[in-house]
Amino acid sequence: MKQFCLSLLLIFNLFGAAGSQNIKQAPKTEAQTSIAFVNVNVVPMDRERVLAGQTVIVRDGRIAVIGPAEKTKIPADARRIDGRGKYLMPGLVDMHVHLLPGAGNPDDLAGQQLELFLANGVTTVRNMIGKPEHLTLRDRVAKGELPGPTIFTAGAPLLGNTVPTPEAAERVVLEQKQAGYDLVKVHEGLSPEAYAAIVATAKRVGIPIAGHVTETVGLERALAAHQTSIEHLDGYIRAIVRSDSPAQAPPGQIILGPVLNYVDEKKIPGVVRATKVAEVWNTPTLALFKLIVSDEQVNELLKRPELTYVPPKMRAAFAQQVQGTREVPPPLNERRRFTELRDMLVRELRKAGAKLLVGSDSPQFFLVPGFATHRELQSFVEAGLTPYEALEAATRNPAEYFAQFMHTPLDFGTVEVGKRADLILLEANPLESLSHLQRRAGVMVRGRWLPQSELQSMLDQLEARYRAPAP
Repeated sequence: MKQFCLSLLLIFNLFGAAGSQNIKQAPKTEAQTSIAFVNVNVVPMDRERVLAGQTVIVRDGRIAVIGPAEKTKIPADARRIDGRGKYLMPGLVDMHVHLLPGAGNPDDLAGQQLELFLANGVTTVRNMIGKPEHLTLRDRVAKGELPGPTIFTAGAPLLGNTVPTPEAAERVVLEQKQAGYDLVKVHEGLSPEAYAAIVATAKRVGIPIAGHVTETVGLERALAAHQTSIEHLDGYIRAIVRSDSPAQAPPGQIILGPVLNYVDEKKIPGVVRATKVAEVWNTPTLALFKLIVSDEQVNELLKRPELTYVPPKMRAAFAQQVQGTREVPPPLNERRRFTELRDMLVRELRKAGAKLLVGSDSPQFFLVPGFATHRELQSFVEAGLTPYEALEAATRNPAEYFAQFMHTPLDFGTVEVGKRADLILLEANPLESLSHLQRRAGVMVRGRWLPQSELQSMLDQLEARYRAPAP
């Protein structure tokens, strides 16, 4: 199976010049003055519980009041939203996305991607490959000039060929900090010396690092460096291979072949404990890797309904990515074992209290922005977590991550007074089934209410634009 770690470049190469770069000043889209969700069931996500029959008042983009419906006075000028029989939960956070090119206008890919996030209740994203235009996009969204999720963004990834020496690594970290990026992403091929320089420089100037853990760095070194988050469970399967294994793990992120016969599951508790002690978080991207090693063929993947909302060229790029992994498929038992080990690691990390984050790694491999966040949530449940545990990794945990490592206010991720009003209103309880996340009555982002009719209109317009037949 071909390694795919650079296949995302296929998407960016196809769309690098796509979309209008003309920045259009949009009207302010921030919060209306006062909105009241009346007699709603609140899923606060501070712990596993539901507060029945509450009225939640949002003012100036913040949750101002939460109280029993029969006792809570609603301002005379407030817009009322009937919450009877409905459930109000925090907006979702996708901690591993790749923002597309564009200024964020409705006619460019970046703007359409932001709409896809909102239509799926994703109100915050962490962009893991950034360009200067993404800094502009982040700031325009924050100012209310564009509708979209709150954006945190890394800069260009640090690779072995872009920072071959410690001196180059130090220079690039300093440049990204000065440019205003929120974090530094470490990627493929870094030497131990360059990685050490990245870690030391980032600590000195106060910018977090996150990203891959390749064989040149290794899990032990990444944990010792307190890398804030590890993407894709990189390094974990290598770390639990027996020391006397005659087989070597192949390079890259897909660990298949004879080495799987020498994995020692008894080593899992040790690496899990080390992860918790180091306070390193994990973004497993389970759905992505399941798809890559699955038997699902392109003609079946093209039937995914969400593909109607992306350009035909993007569908073709997705198909090309998948075909590249299907040319000589490894034995089914190896692919199943790889997925089983990843699921086991996620369960054990959660059980030990090591923090998990939901990240989709979209758009690639038929993972459509926003929709892919829900596929990743479902993969957490398929790995053995409860709906609450999965939702925690897409709401409260990300907010705590940003507060811990980026020193942002802990002001979203739960439904509590004073928190930013990023909310989803649902027709059914998401703690009972994640399928209830699809029964949305509307989404609120930074206090701006988007009823489901408006969200559906966004999707309908994208579908009309890209109605061309799939390749």
